[in-house]
Amino acid sequence: MQERHIELEMDADLKMRIETLCIRDGRLFGTVPQSALTQDEVMQLTRVGWAKRDYQDTPVMEPPQSTIDWWHLKAQHRDQTLHAISHRLQYGAPWVGTRQEILEELLASTWDVQEDELRTLLHAFAFASLWSRDPNAEKALESRETFFFYTERMRKTALRATQYAIKAPDPDDPFWEMVSSLNEWEE
Repeated sequence: MQERHIELEMDADLKMRIETLCIRDGRLFGTVPQSALTQDEVMQLTRVGWAKRDYQDTPVMEPPQSTIDWWHLKAQHRDQTLHAISHRLQYGAPWVGTRQEILEELLASTWDVQEDELRTLLHAFAFASLWSRDPNAEKALESRETFFFYTERMRKTALRATQYAIKAPDPDDPFWEMVSSLNEWEE
């Protein structure tokens, strides 16, 4: 029911036109030329959070957008989960050596699942995305992804989902059984 309400914010035909009309190259990536839209469509886009940009050579409509830094989210998830571990285990943490390496692998695996689910959600709410490199990230060629959303409401909902994705696993998650077994493990 809630998804249906979000869908109704924008005319289905306009939504399809955005997907076909949006600029896919250059600095105006993700925008839609105003010349391809009727005045009613421009007004409808403005109501759902798009910005009218009257550039001299190419007037466009700019969609609500957000850049997701995947490396930063992974680090936040790791930090929040390690914090939860320190409160959950009465003694024995933090670890060093093999136990810590195993824990880091568990954390990375847990994040991979979260990231896949989050990407699916973000792409469902967005009509386009663009990868870029974070100059501070040494390991990844592409670490940031900018999403271009249909509406401001979809952008806010998607960003709220990122906050849920970085939280430590729920108390009844099997992750905690694995962490507990590391706590009981004797070298």
